[in-house]
Amino acid sequence: MRTIAIANQKGGVGKTTTAVALAHDLTRHNYTVALVDLDAQGNAAVALGLKCQPALFRLLSGTSSIAEALIEARPGLWFLPGDPSTAKLKTMLAGETYREMILARALAALEVDYVILDTGPSRDLLHDMAQQAADEVVIPAALDHLALVGVAQQIDSLKVAREHGHAIEVIAILPTFYDSVTIESAANLHRLADTFGDLVLPAVPRTTKLREAPAFGLTIWEHLPAKHPACVAYENLTRRILHE
Repeated sequence: MRTIAIANQKGGVGKTTTAVALAHDLTRHNYTVALVDLDAQGNAAVALGLKCQPALFRLLSGTSSIAEALIEARPGLWFLPGDPSTAKLKTMLAGETYREMILARALAALEVDYVILDTGPSRDLLHDMAQQAADEVVIPAALDHLALVGVAQQIDSLKVAREHGHAIEVIAILPTFYDSVTIESAANLHRLADTFGDLVLPAVPRTTKLREAPAFGLTIWEHLPAKHPACVAYENLTRRILHE
């Protein structure tokens, strides 16, 4: 079982879209996947056409098992939803011993090929739990200056995790919201590539279709044509994960 966190310490960079797209695409390659929503906004549920539920809260507070908390969102795709109660976990678990390991221990009972963790935007206890549970990280990066700062902050936090003995690596940086008509997008994409080299994947274009999909409760694979540039970009991410 490989556990991959989708993380950037900046909001609005496409983390949930990336997490849902990757999780669903892996099932299209015949892998079993568990998608875990660690963001109190609960947007992953909306993106899948489901209701937000306090499943993560119940799991990490010890009132339900992983089997009771999961729901089948798509064939082969199991989903652990969250809702505003997720935010309560930050204070509830703050005094627990080895609190950063609580999520990893809870997910250890899963029997799937991949676990995808959709993280919130801020560095907090849930973010630290995700880093401790994950083997690898995908960093979505909107092509604006503040999002690039978030990439640097995310990479610095991973260095700290490695210094404390947790072997976790960035497997990909995924540029998002690329606008071919703006100088800023092109300049920031070049900055990413110059700084991080082969970690940087081809960019996901800014497109209304990506924003429409959650309104219909559909993933991009259900809402967009197969050859849409956004689908091609997310297929590149899946191939990176699968080492194709």
